[in-house]
Amino acid sequence: MEFTWSNRMSVGNATLDAEHREIFKLVDEVERAIKAKDVARFSRTLNQLELATRQHFSNEARIARAINYRFDHHHLEHQYILKEMQLIEAELASLRGKWSESVAEHYFHFLSTWAVEHIDQDDMQMKSLLETYPYDFKPDSPPV
Repeated sequence: MEFTWSNRMSVGNATLDAEHREIFKLVDEVERAIKAKDVARFSRTLNQLELATRQHFSNEARIARAINYRFDHHHLEHQYILKEMQLIEAELASLRGKWSESVAEHYFHFLSTWAVEHIDQDDMQMKSLLETYPYDFKPDSPPV
């Protein structure tokens, strides 16, 4: 299943939108690796997804602080997702490519659902504030 970002998912910030597109691309690549039972590709791609997600969460936190958006619950969601990614990697890596189709589908469903819900339910709450800033707005504060 092709997993793609669309313009309707824009949160009103160039950095966050670009990162969302990259996350979607990596989730799609993780699915292909899982279905191919390619352990090395899966591990490499999930690691890339985790790094991209960490960077995205850091940028999102900086932007939220800069626009005075209350971020407490959002931050807890970030911690949960990162922990789940680590659990997925550990579990599937331990199976060394001997996972079933249902296992593969379960993890892809989790990752893709998280990515969509993260934007639709969490990030979209910032959109009205983000739209009061230029689309290419970047806060001056250093990353967290």
